[in-house]
Amino acid sequence: MFCSLDDALEDFRQGKFLVLVDAEDREDEGDLITAAQFITAEKVNFMLTEARGMFLFPAPEDLWRQLEIALIPPRHGDAKTPRFGLPFDARRGISTGISAGDRAFTVRAALEPGAGPEDFAIPGHVLPLAARSGGLAERQGHTEGAVELARRAGLLPAAVMSEVLTAEGQMARGHQLQDFAARHGCRIVAIEQLLSPR
Repeated sequence: MFCSLDDALEDFRQGKFLVLVDAEDREDEGDLITAAQFITAEKVNFMLTEARGMFLFPAPEDLWRQLEIALIPPRHGDAKTPRFGLPFDARRGISTGISAGDRAFTVRAALEPGAGPEDFAIPGHVLPLAARSGGLAERQGHTEGAVELARRAGLLPAAVMSEVLTAEGQMARGHQLQDFAARHGCRIVAIEQLLSPR
């Protein structure tokens, strides 16, 4: 079911999609992910229409601090709760912010060297996630796994991802994720594979 970590990293370097799966005793869910620096309108549209989950932008908290994009204080959360930030748009170069092209542009703009708070408007249509500073040692979630994959691939430590849902709108698990990956020609990698030393 799962590919080797080396194969996953090579696909990530090439801007391909992966399905990142967490442990059965955690959520047992899969997210469709790709490197943020390679995001395009076509890829955003594919994620929205095929994976069907939320369009999310995981990156280290340092990036959101640099852009002055505040994290949302959790309520009734626990250690597994993702750290969402305020949704944002690029201030220039887009239309309303909701289109696939606008969202791809906003993600790439956030990764530009020298990008700052004056370049982005809040609220917007790109939903950021902050990876824990301790990475997978602190939280073994899709956010930290996606950022770790990008790091190990030698890319900017940021990804975009969307939960994989079935056609009926339920979370895809097990063979449903295998069928999804086979149908779309992408590999499956487990978060546990990233726990081994580099």
